[in-house]
Amino acid sequence: MPRTGALLSLSREHHSSLVLARAIRQAAGSGDSAAFPAMMKRIEAHWRTVLCEHFAREEQLLRLAADAVDAASADRILAEHAELRSLACGPCALDLPARVQRFGELLAVHVRYEERVLFPQLQSHPSIDSAATEST
Repeated sequence: MPRTGALLSLSREHHSSLVLARAIRQAAGSGDSAAFPAMMKRIEAHWRTVLCEHFAREEQLLRLAADAVDAASADRILAEHAELRSLACGPCALDLPARVQRFGELLAVHVRYEERVLFPQLQSHPSIDSAATEST
């Protein structure tokens, strides 16, 4: 289903997150131990330039259209946002290779879930189109 309104820019940003997730998979498979610090720097930059604001807008849309989203989907999105936030810029008990790999794996699964499950639930809600108009 083509995206409209506030979901259009979010879907476009999902592409850059999937590109990062693929780069993480490739780096993890390379066997190069120097790849993990470099990849962590990319994760931190992606967090600052894309994901921090992206998550805030998605969470705003979840609040606006709460009646259109099943509770399990909303809970999953918020839990994954919290874990991705911690992996990208918060305290984390994982060592660097595990942290980077977990971030890449979760980011890819998260984006696909939003595109396949969450966004179709949000797409027809009238608040979504008005949210796009208000943010421009």
